[in-house]
Amino acid sequence: MRTGDMPSGEHTAAEAAPPKMVATSVTGTDAPGWLVTEEARAIARGGVFFYPCAGADTEEALAAFAPDIATFWFCDPTYRADRVGAITGCERTGPVTVRGEPNASMVTREIEGRTHRWIAPCVWTALLSHPSTGAEVTVHWRRGFGEYALAREFPDRSISVFMHRGDSPGEGGSGSHFLDRRPKRHEPLACLFDKLAAKLRDEALVISDGSNCGIRELRTFHNDMVIDAPRAFEASAGQLFERWGFQWRCVGFLGRKYGPTLLWKLTRLTVATPSRPNDVL
Repeated sequence: MRTGDMPSGEHTAAEAAPPKMVATSVTGTDAPGWLVTEEARAIARGGVFFYPCAGADTEEALAAFAPDIATFWFCDPTYRADRVGAITGCERTGPVTVRGEPNASMVTREIEGRTHRWIAPCVWTALLSHPSTGAEVTVHWRRGFGEYALAREFPDRSISVFMHRGDSPGEGGSGSHFLDRRPKRHEPLACLFDKLAAKLRDEALVISDGSNCGIRELRTFHNDMVIDAPRAFEASAGQLFERWGFQWRCVGFLGRKYGPTLLWKLTRLTVATPSRPNDVL
């Protein structure tokens, strides 16, 4: 049975445990906590923000981009009704609406001799006001797997900011490789970057600390607990490279997760550049 044959729920390989729910703060040891330039804000404006495998890591993203983005999507298979609907530093201005079954639980199922985790998706939506910026935003918390959210919730060319950090391929991590082209047996899990590319606007931002990433340049400071984000940005700001149909350039940073978190501007190429053997190390 293919993944697409199960529209009422979502499943993925059982060996990857649910990601940990770890809160983040915008006031870390880095000074300043983030750098989002006017160039980056111009790219973000008018688009949608998507952060799969987010857990509780929502506060900094909203604070950094609420002035420019009106719609945020956070996705995680561990979300529950009592863990969504509010973000520190924001005020809710209306009721939380629910689409789906809020009380569903993760189960395991066997498909074609393989065991998979399966859960019915649910989306909680709230209107929030961000007092420090005056921004009014719509926030969606989607319980489910990010691969399915990417396939089902976003029109092509709609995402202006994609964020993925603080993740791992092993126990305690999602095992999802959005910034890679890994083959998988079931859709929509295979070659995730190609699927993401279809959803990104022609100019977009990718925010990454190098987690679960197949792009060498984005992994330079992954798990580096010494260098801070400003210094990592200074070292990366001059980089310009082409990969998988986009030109990439480092244009800012957020706070630390599994190493510094950097902002990369992606510009879609008219003709995709073929990958070379050393593109992924």
